[in-house]
Amino acid sequence: MEDVKEAVRICRLDTLNYSEFRSKLIELYLHAFTTGEYAQFIAPETVEVTLDNILQDGAGCMAFVGDRLVGLLAAFPLKRDPDFPADGCPDIPVGQAVYISEVMVHADYRGRGIASQMLNNYLQKASENYSYAVIRVWEKNKPALELYKKLGFVPVAGISQRKLSTGGEEFEMKKVYLAVKIIDN
Repeated sequence: MEDVKEAVRICRLDTLNYSEFRSKLIELYLHAFTTGEYAQFIAPETVEVTLDNILQDGAGCMAFVGDRLVGLLAAFPLKRDPDFPADGCPDIPVGQAVYISEVMVHADYRGRGIASQMLNNYLQKASENYSYAVIRVWEKNKPALELYKKLGFVPVAGISQRKLSTGGEEFEMKKVYLAVKIIDN
């Protein structure tokens, strides 16, 4: 593991530089979601399609420690999220909201404020084009929920999804949508 005091660099992720980092982003995604306490089964091909779809018109940021990619935040317009229950959230203007679809930090680097840095960096830039940001998280992921609430996100809706455990068993994952106003109109 790298020195704890080594600086974290937050870099832009967009359609122009995505191909340069694509393979490392896929590795990070697989590590973040298929290992640890919140592990689930995700096929590598699914990750490739997911990231490719996000970055069609999405953007985000990456975190590096030295030359190592250790974090990813990826987002796209909320109107593209087919699961967002817009009818149940009349206070969220879907056309003026960005959906933060992925926030992940490599397990070796968690607890260092990297997710907070990525979120703050991204939300500052997103406020140029959006008035709200929405994020979705598994209700059992208490560290993520606490972070998002600390940054001003408030719960606005919930959904259930069927997922596969790393052992191949299907389970129900309850997720919470949270939103934050990032600019005043």
